Amino acid sequence: MSASSRRRRSADGGGADVSLPLQITFRRMDPSPALASRIRTLVSRLEKLHAHITHCHVIVAPPPRHRRHGALYDFHIDIGLPERVIAVRRARVGEPGHEDPFVALRDAFRAARRKLEDYRHTRRGDIKSHSQPPRVRRRTPSG
Repeated sequence: MSASSRRRRSADGGGADVSLPLQITFRRMDPSPALASRIRTLVSRLEKLHAHITHCHVIVAPPPRHRRHGALYDFHIDIGLPERVIAVRRARVGEPGHEDPFVALRDAFRAARRKLEDYRHTRRGDIKSHSQPPRVRRRTPSG
């Protein structure tokens, strides 16, 4: 499958080109072309950050209908890499700005970017992984 055949665009022709398999799921709400376009843009930025992303799945969940005020949007992001899947479930829990879906989306993708950067630093060896377990002093009970 060539890269050009895998490219996806929004139905209106706008949005950024994403060359990896992207799945956007809207739960309990009608699909939003504006949110989908913004998700494509943010995924293309992540793709530039880390070239080995194999797939991305974004789930958009609106606030419950029975709560009018203070209900927060929730975004779940799964980013597939060759050796693992990076999952972002909640970014800034209880943030009042998450009543706006675009603010919640921004924070979720910032958390995903941080996790990708941590993964990249660990793979490059910038973050030490200790070969031996840490030594622990044990206390003996005094009687």
